[in-house]
Amino acid sequence: MMRVQAIDHAAMLPLYLAAAAAVLALFAGRFAKAAGMIGLGAAAAAAVWVGLGPDRATFAVGDWHSYVADDAAMGTAALFAALAVLVAALSGRQAGEYWFLLAASAAGGIALAGSRDLITLIVAVETLTLPLYVLVTRPGRDGAEAGTTFLIASVTSSATALMGAALLYTASGTVHLEGLRAGLDGAHAGLTAAGAALLLAGLAFKLAAAPLHAWAPLVLERAPLPVATYLASASKLGGAVAITWVVYFGLSGTASAGVVIAVLSVASIVIGNLGALVQRRTVALLAWSGIAHAGYALAPLAVIMTATGRDQAGPAASAALAYAVFFVLLEASAFAAVTAVRPDAGGMFGSDERRTPRADLKSGGPLESVLKGGAGNVGPGGRIAELTGLWKSAPLPAAVLLFSVIGLAGLPPALAGTFAKVAVLEVLASSAVWLAVVVAAGAVVGLAYYLPLARVLLVGRADPAPRRFALAVALAGLALVAVSVAPQVVLDFTALSR
Repeated sequence: MMRVQAIDHAAMLPLYLAAAAAVLALFAGRFAKAAGMIGLGAAAAAAVWVGLGPDRATFAVGDWHSYVADDAAMGTAALFAALAVLVAALSGRQAGEYWFLLAASAAGGIALAGSRDLITLIVAVETLTLPLYVLVTRPGRDGAEAGTTFLIASVTSSATALMGAALLYTASGTVHLEGLRAGLDGAHAGLTAAGAALLLAGLAFKLAAAPLHAWAPLVLERAPLPVATYLASASKLGGAVAITWVVYFGLSGTASAGVVIAVLSVASIVIGNLGALVQRRTVALLAWSGIAHAGYALAPLAVIMTATGRDQAGPAASAALAYAVFFVLLEASAFAAVTAVRPDAGGMFGSDERRTPRADLKSGGPLESVLKGGAGNVGPGGRIAELTGLWKSAPLPAAVLLFSVIGLAGLPPALAGTFAKVAVLEVLASSAVWLAVVVAAGAVVGLAYYLPLARVLLVGRADPAPRRFALAVALAGLALVAVSVAPQVVLDFTALSR
């Protein structure tokens, strides 16, 4: 007699609401934006409500579950929904399909937050990513190039992750993350190593961890700024959550996985910092520095597989997730501030600001642009020099951008970034001192490009700047202040337990 799995609908409520928001946005016509934002706001509130109650789990196979609604999952789900609401507020007027795609992607993030088996996890990652193939594409050649690049990179990463998941299933006999740890004991070492390497590499594409990072700077620069905000925050959060879940719940104690994570972490820190040092464009600097931050987030996970760090699996995974959350909040706020002051934030059907050959000639042409760190088209984000004296012309977005930049540098008073790095270094100091040195050195190098950006905002003669999306930018800034004043809120909901 076939048994039907019981479904805990309360645990699934945030996902139901996000999916309903996507459907409403598709059919609501001129009210699509309001319907999407209200639905996603309700999903965030539901996630908080579920998270404050007892832990829930559903779709059980024995003692294993495919979907879990614990504190970490629901806190992360609420953040996915909140980021989508922020991007919607920054997006201005768009066609109804835009809001549907954004809400559908957020639903994928919420599903990912609670996923506890390889099938649910990979499907959720693809649901988070698939709508972005369309959203990143602005009209014109540059937009088409960004969309094509992102499509090819994502499809390749998805195939790689699927192959790794298939190999791990073959080795362990289960797709449930909790079952992998027991199933891989005594399994073929080569099969396990290949599966872990392929799965983690495929998911590292989503996080833009080096050496799997090449798509990120190009796509972020050429995508519409609101979509770039989502890519730099929600999409990267998805990659960080997926890797953390796989490593902590499924692969802890697998030495080959530890080697892969350590290589990704060190490569990201080195390549991201070196790339950011030569940038003269705002989005390019944030994109390259984001690669370095991906390395900082991965670093604690590398010690879970070591003999000395295995006993610290919980604190290490919690530190990785907490760092990802702090980084995402800082990055989203920085992009929101840049979006508010740029003359054309763009959109799926927005205008395409492209330089003509004559304009390139007047500004020094492609040669000057390459020497300053990029191609002829500077993208919607513009050059860092265009932010000179922004504090005088647009105080609110300038203050939020300044606070975000200081936080990304890990300096007070933006204590969100400070606490993030302290959480990582605290774990590494007792388990992998050499990796702690790499993280600390990378943070010091980061000062070389974050502090000049902060200086640009504060000094010099200000050019006129638009003032838009004040409420969205102000709320992003308040969120940063809140987690700086009370970081324990983030540290509490990111504390992981099996």
